[in-house]
Amino acid sequence: MIEDSRKVATNPASGQERPHDSGGASTGSGDVDAGGLLPRLSHMTGRRVPFRTATVGLDQPILSVTFDDYPQSAFDPGARILEDHGVRGTFYAASGLFGLTDSRWTVAGADTVADLHARGHEIALHGHAHRAANRMRTAAFAADLAANRAALRRIVPTLTRENYAFPYGLCGLMQKRHLAGTVRSCRSVQPGVNAGRIDLHFIKAVEISVRGLTEANLERWLDTAEAARGWLVLFTHDVCDAPSPYGTTPQVLARVVARALERRFAVLPVAAALDRAGIA
Repeated sequence: MIEDSRKVATNPASGQERPHDSGGASTGSGDVDAGGLLPRLSHMTGRRVPFRTATVGLDQPILSVTFDDYPQSAFDPGARILEDHGVRGTFYAASGLFGLTDSRWTVAGADTVADLHARGHEIALHGHAHRAANRMRTAAFAADLAANRAALRRIVPTLTRENYAFPYGLCGLMQKRHLAGTVRSCRSVQPGVNAGRIDLHFIKAVEISVRGLTEANLERWLDTAEAARGWLVLFTHDVCDAPSPYGTTPQVLARVVARALERRFAVLPVAAALDRAGIA
């Protein structure tokens, strides 16, 4: 069930936010400050004001694996690891970063978008220039989102009603309002399991990394999602033997997917998870 709302959430999600992601168009990585006073207030308000809500009530818990930016190693071996387990993921693409290299990784090229789509993975929006939403004027944000969508639809013309992930996990009140009318959902970086009434444009997610979900705490996160019959969304960046602080190893990624399947989670891309939950 979906409801439109402009009221402040009376029970904001618990858990500490860690705004981070790989960097802007130069692909520099690192923890990102939310900006000055006004951008901070915009983010703090935006994440608490739901414009569209839905109720997640599942007979079977769901796990979604998502990749931000996405580095070449998310394409391979990341996508292949999911496919080896018979499942697919969601790739949030910042189209202005295609093919760029920094000290941590090379972003996959535009040619991988059609390949991933043909193999059954979901292609989703992550901004064209990969700028923090709360630091952009609404018109500039809308233009950047439109450029991202246009770039991806030139590659895969059948894309419709895409999902979106906030670069750096940072939203803004008016930017979020714009997104509520133009994308199906928005993913944050606020840790938690999505269960009960959720904000469709600030979906909780847990990072697969040394500072997020690891082999040591994997079972606890799965326990929590299973007990709530909820939707656990995971995100990461690079997938390699010596990952950045924002990525993980092939072994850990494979373990996450294998354990979820062994525990009878449905492992689905974000769009398919929304479909399974009956959320239009």
